[in-house]
Amino acid sequence: MFVRHRFQKLIAFVGLLCVFSSAQDNCTTSIVSTAPPANGTGVQLQQFSYCGGDLNITAYIEDVNYEKIVIVSYSDRSNKSTPVNSIALDYVSAVTGNERWQIWSAKTPIYIDGITELLKITYKAVNVNKVYTQILNIPVIASGGPAPAPLAAPVPYATPSGFSDDITSWLAVGALSQIATCKTRMFDNINSVGAANGTVVASTSTANPDYHYNWVRDAALTMDVVVDLYQAATVPSAISYYEKILFQYSQARAGQQQVGGLGEPKFYLNNTLFTGPWGRPQNDGPAEAAVALIDFASAYLAKNGSLEKVRKEIYDSTTYPTFAPVKRDLLYVAANWSLESFDLWEEESSYHFFNSLVSHRALTIGSAFAAKLNDSSTASTLSTAADAVVAGMGRFWDENRQLILYEYGPVLKNKTSFKDIAVILGVLHGYADDDIFSYTNDQVLVSAYQIATSFLSVYPIAKVTLDSAGGVLGIPIGRYPEDVYNGTGTAPEGGNPWYLATSTLAELLYKATHSFTNQSSIKVSNTSLPFWTYFAPSASLAAGTTYPSTSSPFKTAIGALEGWADAFMRRVKFHVPADGRLAEEYHRRDGIATGAEDLTWSYASVVTAAMARAVVRGDVGYARGLANLGFT
Repeated sequence: MFVRHRFQKLIAFVGLLCVFSSAQDNCTTSIVSTAPPANGTGVQLQQFSYCGGDLNITAYIEDVNYEKIVIVSYSDRSNKSTPVNSIALDYVSAVTGNERWQIWSAKTPIYIDGITELLKITYKAVNVNKVYTQILNIPVIASGGPAPAPLAAPVPYATPSGFSDDITSWLAVGALSQIATCKTRMFDNINSVGAANGTVVASTSTANPDYHYNWVRDAALTMDVVVDLYQAATVPSAISYYEKILFQYSQARAGQQQVGGLGEPKFYLNNTLFTGPWGRPQNDGPAEAAVALIDFASAYLAKNGSLEKVRKEIYDSTTYPTFAPVKRDLLYVAANWSLESFDLWEEESSYHFFNSLVSHRALTIGSAFAAKLNDSSTASTLSTAADAVVAGMGRFWDENRQLILYEYGPVLKNKTSFKDIAVILGVLHGYADDDIFSYTNDQVLVSAYQIATSFLSVYPIAKVTLDSAGGVLGIPIGRYPEDVYNGTGTAPEGGNPWYLATSTLAELLYKATHSFTNQSSIKVSNTSLPFWTYFAPSASLAAGTTYPSTSSPFKTAIGALEGWADAFMRRVKFHVPADGRLAEEYHRRDGIATGAEDLTWSYASVVTAAMARAVVRGDVGYARGLANLGFT
């Protein structure tokens, strides 16, 4: 769905001496090789330096195929090496006079972890399935100026508190309201004109960018919303409408399984396989599809639906392979969750937090559902896999950074901060109500704080902090601070805030507020303290203290979360055009909607945030009213 790109870098070469010192910055560059090695070698380190906290690497790469992955591994200041202690190199140019070889390089800040030794450089020639490795074991000595000092914690620019009437009005259920527009436009993209039943078009845009496809992920997350509406509906015609769509979706998913691998990212709107170049596999798709359909099956059975129909048209892929997709998707997740995969942004293959957590949710609820259907063998397989996922989730927490890493692997696509809203999206779509990365988890909270505030210095529009009525605008949230995708292509400083990313922060805060209220206390740790210091400074919470719901600090903190959640929704509202239609992004400088038009996921994200808000406000009729809206 999103354009994959390659950074083009310029670098100057030094080949006369083994060590080169720059008078300008006192950097010392070590020259390892001045010319490419013999053909067949594959890879050769050319030069490196560690200067001012940046690791600069240049290597010769043999051009044996098109798709290449080049990784340099190193040991940190503690002489330890994990997949995080590695960086990906990018293509620069062909070697002058030798078209067989290319120059690849990277300049990456690594001062948080430090470096003692370059360990190896690995080149994977993807298309020919060949791997070349050069063992290095070269000590690295810092040169140049000191590494940058840690940035001071940002000071909150506002202290909103409590729910706001303007957001209540904006999200109110009514025929001409914003939430009605979101619901209508979302359903316009389900079973759209000329499309196969059960498909979801990601966007109405057919060019610049062309999102006119049925993505497995987008369809599943959209159907999650349809399930929520189905559960809440009380008008018979509404129930029947949602139910029909969801059974059509199940049939469409089963059809996809017959024509392609389960890790395929997208299909044409006639539900035939897209076979062009793309990031494959995308193993979160089967997990999300299974979750949506299990939730539907549970709701359908709760409405006295037929258990036999669930077996035949939703669950039992073994007996009914052309009709029932869920079991096959679940077993695929159980067999593949531990493998590298592309994630929701489709830009890089790695071990992603988002993929892992949504896989865990699918396996957890899948195991319980299989047991409910007396499929004990499958239930056991899924339960074992779910436990294995949990056992590996701790690797995503980085103690040095006090951050949940979006991926456990090398710096890719220049994402040196390791901050990505995909982490919070993973929590929203992957939490299985089992205390594994819950909405109130300390690591989740501090990561949300770090991710959100990282955009303060990235987007000029963040300097606009109030709307015309004086309402506080939340921080504009994008995918990640280093993003260069501008909605149609890539450009330096091209990344923009996204509607779905901004509403994601709101939804997390709504759900955290609800969870803290149900827990009747807030326990603050050293890990979560920065979150509370920024979002609830008036509460003056202290690490190592538990605040009961009857206390003044608890009430102040909860009010602050409500206020900030509404502020993030107000940011979305502030950048929505007068017609209420949501694109993918709003521009980093002027805030005008840009990128793919009528993005289904944008609409879905506002609906789920609004429903989460209603829950924490105790508005028990909100979901029912929205579900019944338009039906009699």
